[in-house]
Amino acid sequence: MNENSKQNAGKSLLFFLSICAFFVGLDSLVVAPLIPEMMAATSISTSKGGLLITAYALFYGLFAPLFGPISDRWGRKKMIITGMLVFALGTFLIGISHDFYLMLIFRALTGLSGAMIMPSIFALVGDLFAYERRGRAMGMIMGAMIGSTVIGVPIGAIFTQIGTWQLTFYSIGILALVLTVIMTLKIPGIPPKNQLSGSILKTYLRQFKAAFSTVSVLFALLSTLLWTMGLHGMFSYIGVYYRENFHLVVGEVGIIIFAAGMGSVIGNLIGGKLSDRLGKKFVIIFASILASMGVLSFAVFTNNIIAALISHVFWSFSIGLGQSSLTVLISELNPNVRGTVMSLNSSAMYIGMMTASALSSFLLTFGGFLIIGILCSTSTILVLPIIIFLIKEQVMIKQTKDQTF
Repeated sequence: MNENSKQNAGKSLLFFLSICAFFVGLDSLVVAPLIPEMMAATSISTSKGGLLITAYALFYGLFAPLFGPISDRWGRKKMIITGMLVFALGTFLIGISHDFYLMLIFRALTGLSGAMIMPSIFALVGDLFAYERRGRAMGMIMGAMIGSTVIGVPIGAIFTQIGTWQLTFYSIGILALVLTVIMTLKIPGIPPKNQLSGSILKTYLRQFKAAFSTVSVLFALLSTLLWTMGLHGMFSYIGVYYRENFHLVVGEVGIIIFAAGMGSVIGNLIGGKLSDRLGKKFVIIFASILASMGVLSFAVFTNNIIAALISHVFWSFSIGLGQSSLTVLISELNPNVRGTVMSLNSSAMYIGMMTASALSSFLLTFGGFLIIGILCSTSTILVLPIIIFLIKEQVMIKQTKDQTF
């Protein structure tokens, strides 16, 4: 295969991996506008509808570390295809369910599938794409995943408007099944570096021991946790922020979140390209400074809506700018157990999300948005010294025989 053919094949694979990431992100929040109709169909109080989102996130966060070692020893392709099949089935079954508790089970199943898919996709990018092109590739994956959460709410609302809430899940489930068939052809069958052997418990212990044998992995996971806290501490109460300070209604807040989300998508794409040219660490350090300034400014400008909007978009862009570079950096720290490391990274994200949400709830009651802004700003800027002094980047410019693109 010549160089042009390799590049075209790499672009095609990356396109479909991005679509997989898009579906996983979309499914996490698409239920938000559908909750009233879904609860009415099951004769359950609307107040319990949030459990449909919680079930997805909880099972994703809990089970990601369990699937990482399997991905390393079973193979990325098998894990992604199996995860997509479970995803398609679980999503479709939600559409035919008329019992709330069955819906919770199927939402947990789709969260489980997300834990199988995304860490394996991140690891596959690290396995296949050459170091000098890896940042751009990861930027596309992260951009697709974040972009899906931005448009997930309006997509769910539109589908419900033109049909029924079931149509949303039928459509996603069927399209995901078609995508699964395509991915069986697109993903190259690379044999795993570590073949399955011994008991399951010993396998897990070996994989986690190998992952944490690189001290930088611990600090990288801490960086991910802090970075996520820097985003979700304020984002968890973004609707409250705009309602209390500027008396905006839900529709107006939705438009603002969409604009800020697109800023984050653009930030991921640009950050990925810059990291290939300037270095992963440089982009993360630069982004941490910008994001810290952005969220603090956003917390301060509670009396000027124009300044608040500009700060919000700038902050979202800055978070995206560093996210893809941070993900690539982490994927390089221990390539032999890349799947395990990336699954732990996914859990660190969800722990950071839940921690930030809990702290912000407390701080909002006693200190207001300025204190939350200080928390987020501090969390983001703390990533800077960790990246500079505590994480040793494993630079591997030379392409291995498995790195095809």
